[in-house]
Amino acid sequence: MKLSRFTVLFHSLAGIAQLALLTPTAFAQGASSSNVLGQLSTAFSGAKVIQQIQLTGNATWHVGPVEDSGTAALTASSNGTSLMQLALASAGDRTESQAGSGLGASCQWAGADGVAHAIQSGACWRPALWFLPAFSFQPSLLPRELTVADLGIGTVGTSDTLLRHLQSQLLMSGASASVTADVAKWSKTDIYLNPTSLLPAVLAYSVRPDNGAPTAIAIEVHYSNYRTVNGIQIPFTIQRYVNGALQLEIQVSAAQIN
Repeated sequence: MKLSRFTVLFHSLAGIAQLALLTPTAFAQGASSSNVLGQLSTAFSGAKVIQQIQLTGNATWHVGPVEDSGTAALTASSNGTSLMQLALASAGDRTESQAGSGLGASCQWAGADGVAHAIQSGACWRPALWFLPAFSFQPSLLPRELTVADLGIGTVGTSDTLLRHLQSQLLMSGASASVTADVAKWSKTDIYLNPTSLLPAVLAYSVRPDNGAPTAIAIEVHYSNYRTVNGIQIPFTIQRYVNGALQLEIQVSAAQIN
């Protein structure tokens, strides 16, 4: 399934207010559709809590019609830290890292020169690890401020593929209306699950440019070719699209799980 740049489904805060916003505690109760996060955790790991995971494989970086290939190492830990390391044949090394989770998270990237560039804080507010969102949605790892709306089964954009649609965001209490709205806007994340396996198929969110401009950059990450590694379901094909154009494709070759 390939989605166009216009397939990210945005909902106004007023529309979200009309939905049942379910807290992590609510998701842990019952066997109805509101238990979908628990079902996701079971589908991912049999509800076993994973503390750390490392994926290694091959990467292809796309800049317009130009492709650059190399190796990739992706690491995530239950304390909210994550790291992507690419070693590309032409462009050299590239890293993207995050420390912490929720409102206290910080992110940065570095190119071949090793100079670290801070990423706008809003890009770190999303609750889902971009290369393996099921890891982040383990019940014990959910941020306190997280709310999730189960939007049911439907199609995405012009695709006729039926997916289970969840929408998550961070909701603050005790802050000004403008700060609360800003956090809600930039932490909003759409997670689309295969309705049969309940494993993530697409993750969609928006980020701001590093220079702080208010322009929204649409990010979509697609997951396919799931395989079982030590009882854990791992997508061996990960594709990241930026404003509808394929930026990065990772073919996983091995996974280490703790």
